Amino acid sequence: MDRRSVFAIAGIAAALICAAGWFHEYQSLRQARQTFALDTLGPIAEMLKENAMITHELQSAPYVEGGNELVSAYLIKIRRDGVPKHSDMKQRIDRLMNNNTAILALLAKYSTHARTAALKSSAEQFRDYAISLRHRWQSVPEIFMAGGNLPVAAPPYPAEFGRAIASEQAIQ
Repeated sequence: MDRRSVFAIAGIAAALICAAGWFHEYQSLRQARQTFALDTLGPIAEMLKENAMITHELQSAPYVEGGNELVSAYLIKIRRDGVPKHSDMKQRIDRLMNNNTAILALLAKYSTHARTAALKSSAEQFRDYAISLRHRWQSVPEIFMAGGNLPVAAPPYPAEFGRAIASEQAIQ
């Protein structure tokens, strides 16, 4: 064997080793991305399910109050019956707000990894909704003490957000 053949074989071997190393790193990175997506999107989906159950519960008897949204209904009830009588309703609304805060934290963590435009858009809408609803909820004690009323319009829930999370999970 001449020198050229030895160098050619060595070059091919080095190229194969590099290709195998690259493929291994690519698979590791892909697996890490999938794990990251599961660790963020999975809990978001679970909290959205819990929020849907809580919201459904708060929109039915004994929590509903004349077609008002949940924060307004709570304010009406505590004015009429007193705060202690509706502590269970407060706990449910607090749980909803805490879930929304956790969802926002997970979205902030995941936002740079989002693959679909639908998620990016609906995540921003959810962010606006959650922050607005939290401000509305946090204003209840002051409004209650002052005898005022909440603004009539409650923030609209971005209905497509759950679907955007599901489609993002599907492509991972």
